Amino acid sequence: MEIANTCRRLFLTALVCLAALPLASCNSGNGVGAVPLLTRIRVVNLVPNAPSIQVQLDTDTPFVAGMQFEQVTPYIEVDPGTRELKVSADGGQTNIIDVSVTLVKAVDYTLVIYGPVEAVAQSLIVDTSTLVPNGGTFDLRVLNVANGIAGIDVYLTPPGADLSLTAPWLTNVALGASVSIFVPVTVDSNSELRVTISGSKEVIYDAEVGTFADKSLAEVVVFGKGSAKLVNAAVLLIDSNGTGQVFDSTLAEFKVLNGTSLGAPLNVFVDGTLVLANVPFGGVSNYQKVAAGTRVITVQSAATPGATLLTVVATLEPATDTSIAVSGPAGALRSLVLTDNNLPSAAGRARVRFVNASPDLAAMDVYVNFSKTFSNVASNTASPYSELVADPFAGTAYEFDFNLAGTSTPLLKLPGVLLAAGKTYTVYVVGSAAAPQGVVSTDD
Repeated sequence: MEIANTCRRLFLTALVCLAALPLASCNSGNGVGAVPLLTRIRVVNLVPNAPSIQVQLDTDTPFVAGMQFEQVTPYIEVDPGTRELKVSADGGQTNIIDVSVTLVKAVDYTLVIYGPVEAVAQSLIVDTSTLVPNGGTFDLRVLNVANGIAGIDVYLTPPGADLSLTAPWLTNVALGASVSIFVPVTVDSNSELRVTISGSKEVIYDAEVGTFADKSLAEVVVFGKGSAKLVNAAVLLIDSNGTGQVFDSTLAEFKVLNGTSLGAPLNVFVDGTLVLANVPFGGVSNYQKVAAGTRVITVQSAATPGATLLTVVATLEPATDTSIAVSGPAGALRSLVLTDNNLPSAAGRARVRFVNASPDLAAMDVYVNFSKTFSNVASNTASPYSELVADPFAGTAYEFDFNLAGTSTPLLKLPGVLLAAGKTYTVYVVGSAAAPQGVVSTDD
């Protein structure tokens, strides 16, 4: 009987709202998204490697221009009908998205532009709804556009709740342009949003996202910003204005290369806590998950514990990956802090960069299959990334050659390096100038 009554109430609410469309919006006054008189779109820019984007319909003047990564607009009025949606990352000279969409009169939409420029995509979500959540609850749905993360579980709990004792609020939200169904959540004074790899308790996003209003509607967009595993999230209210914001994760990751000549492995501490132990010469650690923000990273020799040889103050941005190359002799260690781009590369391509981590090697030119690709990579610097054609299954073999910059004098040859499409690699040159060595790291 209660189910039948609930269905009847929802049906009557829908009829009332639809009947009122020509005259006024239908709103309970308790935070439920209003049925608008006008067609409106808000835009969310989740393209991490574009300086900005602009969005236009047909040949109209762009209704969004100069929009930065992670920005969210309020709802913007547009004309309904079948429209050509165009998105560019260079002020309209070249469209990275050009599709036809149908915009219905008196409906609100959220347009999510996501993924790297090389593989950009969009999702147009209908926000207008006649749902009326029960008192003491709000309705929430999730869109997973975190490239490379096939499925996620989502937890919305009071702060500090033990996930090992908590079931996910939503399970296996698949990657793609389709948003999940609305799911009711009990209103709390504050909410901690956590995202895990589907089927596990491994947290890849964690942040407090504040309080949701009673009987309100909202959506969470989970996205990548450069990490192979960590994600960030935007919380978008379905209200009269289209209020929304990004809540940065409290998590970041870093890894360490040992290119020193200490003759002993490295121990690495973060804010005084041992995080990595016995990293050998030429070794690259796995990524370590730590608190985002400014971290004090100290390095010791495993042979002389307690004696700090190097201190690095690094800012680890939320939901990003960082590599730290440590090189040099005892008494003169140095570091190179690198921001990693571990988003999936373009289809059929692998991403690779080259780092000169030799303490006394002069600047070098980098040749890929005998063709000069980067010039004058100085000691303790890195090249930009380059994307190379690669087989997604068997991989593609490449030869990397390093010459003394501006000459034909060879320094190092690395034949038969196998690269797989969709992967990101860093090639380090370590050791002394008299006997340099190559280290190939898969950054995932």
